[in-house]
Amino acid sequence: MTTPDRSAVAGLWPPEAIEAIRRASLALLERVGVQVDSTRAQELLAAAGCTLGPRGRMLMPATVVAAALAACPREYTVVARDPAFDVVMSAAPGDIRVHNMGEAPDLADPRTGETRRATFRDQVLATRVMHHCRYPDSINSLVTPSDVPGDLHPLYSYLAIAAETDKLIGGPGLDFPWQARYLAGMAEAVAEARPGEGPGDACVLEMGFSPVSPLHLGAGVCDGIIEAVAVGMAVQVLTNPVAGTTAPASLAGALAQQDAEILAGVVLVQSVAPGSPCSYGARLSVADPRSGRLLCGAGQWALASVGATLLARRHGLACDCYGPDTSAWTLDLQLGYQYAVPALTGALARPRFMSGIGAWGGTTTCLELLVIGDAVYRLALAALEPPEWGADALDVDAIIEGVTGPMGFLGTRHTRRWLRRIAPSEGLSSRGGYAEWVAGGRKDAVDLAGERVAEALASGPVGLPDDVEAELCRLIDEAAAQLGLSSHPDPRRLLDHARASAWRA
Repeated sequence: MTTPDRSAVAGLWPPEAIEAIRRASLALLERVGVQVDSTRAQELLAAAGCTLGPRGRMLMPATVVAAALAACPREYTVVARDPAFDVVMSAAPGDIRVHNMGEAPDLADPRTGETRRATFRDQVLATRVMHHCRYPDSINSLVTPSDVPGDLHPLYSYLAIAAETDKLIGGPGLDFPWQARYLAGMAEAVAEARPGEGPGDACVLEMGFSPVSPLHLGAGVCDGIIEAVAVGMAVQVLTNPVAGTTAPASLAGALAQQDAEILAGVVLVQSVAPGSPCSYGARLSVADPRSGRLLCGAGQWALASVGATLLARRHGLACDCYGPDTSAWTLDLQLGYQYAVPALTGALARPRFMSGIGAWGGTTTCLELLVIGDAVYRLALAALEPPEWGADALDVDAIIEGVTGPMGFLGTRHTRRWLRRIAPSEGLSSRGGYAEWVAGGRKDAVDLAGERVAEALASGPVGLPDDVEAELCRLIDEAAAQLGLSSHPDPRRLLDHARASAWRA
């Protein structure tokens, strides 16, 4: 007799629920298909076995989806400049990696919520802060810099990040397919700076592409995927349906639609080049039925992340899912619980990646929030580490010695040895007495986060080898020339200015 799975994850989405959602997803692809706006993509999908259905939609039989999933590599590695930060992408449950939210247009004051447009300098400083935090493990473009040409901002952002960290760099979003070649060149130049050896056959960059819900692959997304695969990037199909507005209001139905959108992207990736690495990017959110606004940080978001991880695992794909987000206007208690609960619950299924550090309503962020996000993830992921319960942990003789000995537990070697293993999982909490807190200036978590930000910014940049930095700048110049821009901000000067300017100046 098989023992039923009574784990917390199975209690939320039992295997029969995941299988039912998967069947609904495949039925959507077979019966209504996907709107595909790119002629190149239509031809590739037709060659893979998809058929043209009503209203020009591409219908994807289950056999085509199965063949695409079978062609996906079971695991692949995405490399960082420091090999210690390489990530093996796999569907198997294991260590959870974390990355920050991306492409916020504004920076906000942590106390008042007042905003201003983000700049290249903000990208540099934010990366320096994240580099000095435990989390994120992978850093992508936190902001969209407003002081560089819009057509070139992914390239400028990559330069800013690469100059400030040797952690894994996540792909800045592509706005145009032609950008793939330049970003691939920049990533290859950085990967060649790895100590000891180059990247070998591993991927130097994974790029996310977002279908439009419901079930629509726009021309830019299709052609971007085709170009990214052609230059050897790994592809993450990253969709963001909203339950109640652009997806069914039922969470299971919305998960089925999200799954169908991701699988459609996977079919396109494999139709370009079978065996190309790709992953499952799940960003299902939920709308407030009273207003239509997103219910940021709601429990349904975490449930959606758990369900998406289990679906991705069923397909054999690594999952990158939502973590925290908030609708709070300042860094207050609301932000705290809207960060903590989704991070902890979403981590139960052990996806390969979770997002959300720096997320503040989707359009804004601040540097203090990066430190707070780091603390939340430290706390949440530490809570999921299985405790030891072996013979030494349950040494009855040592416990008796602590109970009966003249000095109590602190007098035993067993206690002293185990105390060395205990440390706070995060450093933003007040842990002293009231008098100590008052004497220290009554600092709260935001104050302490500001101090951590200042410490990080006071440190020097990681920097790049001169030849690599020069190559990244050259590629930006080349792209500007291709666009016919008569002038563009000198990336060397922007980088030097960002490094030299003082925080809050």
